Amino acid sequence: MLHLSTKDFAGASKVTRWNDIVAEVFTPLETKPFSPEEFEGAVDSVQLGDIYLANVIASPAVVTRTARHAASSRERHYFFHLQLEGDIRVAQDGREAFLKQGDMVLCDSALPYTLEYETNASTLVMIASPNDVKRRLPAPEIALGQRLSGSDGLSATLSGMLSSVWHQVKNGMDTEIGERVGNNLLDMFATSCMEAFGSRIADSAVASARRSHIRCYIESNLKDPELTVASIAAAFRISPRYLHMLFAEEDETISGFIRRRRLEECKKRLADPMWRHRSITELAYAWGFNNTTHFARVFRERYGVSPREYRNASIADKQPLH
Repeated sequence: MLHLSTKDFAGASKVTRWNDIVAEVFTPLETKPFSPEEFEGAVDSVQLGDIYLANVIASPAVVTRTARHAASSRERHYFFHLQLEGDIRVAQDGREAFLKQGDMVLCDSALPYTLEYETNASTLVMIASPNDVKRRLPAPEIALGQRLSGSDGLSATLSGMLSSVWHQVKNGMDTEIGERVGNNLLDMFATSCMEAFGSRIADSAVASARRSHIRCYIESNLKDPELTVASIAAAFRISPRYLHMLFAEEDETISGFIRRRRLEECKKRLADPMWRHRSITELAYAWGFNNTTHFARVFRERYGVSPREYRNASIADKQPLH
């Protein structure tokens, strides 16, 4: 078991040391103690198969995962907090949870979040990768920042299970047994979330699957000039409005996705010597565009050059050297 603390540091250096410890065990965070000169913090951590358990004991402070932290981090983790002692406020993704002893909450390092505790607190954190979480819980974002009660339903069982495992782990645990325990904790965590937020998670999973089917349909019909929001909605027997709603939180609209994919396919052919004998108009029409002026305009908007300029430059680059 790894033990790290601020014990041998004094004054302002304690906070600096604590931020280094937190970054090593969890992820970069910014800690602002209520009383910097009196601040103390310690972490004990251990690996159980694919997960880590870490017990954080610290003086009152506000701990923040900033947008800058989230944007600059290469690794992503999910942190499942169990409050062992003291009260804590957790805020993420527009939600706020107030945890008392036994309560739990899920946080995602890819998004900013805040932890605030006004008294000395002890928190047990289960650290897991996105793959391990999403294999068991199809839409973990639904659970972010949402309190799981330590006194109701399966979440109460999970709370007791986590606490019990931690006490046993402190006395040592066989590696193979630890791996099994880690998997069981992940399974129980996912099951508890499904019980608490099941209908919303199921709805999100269904919507995700439907978006995937729609994207596959679009890919198969890119060459069809009649491919539109209306025709896609009709093919899936949904309204255009519902289709727009399905993709409302995506980075681009349905029409934008169709246009981008058509442009990408045209760009490939413009640079391909095998298509050199085909005119730009033929190529554009082959991938669903039905207006060459429109095609030239959107191509330039996306790539900064006209289709002809791009083709000529690509062919010149591929001319054999003499």
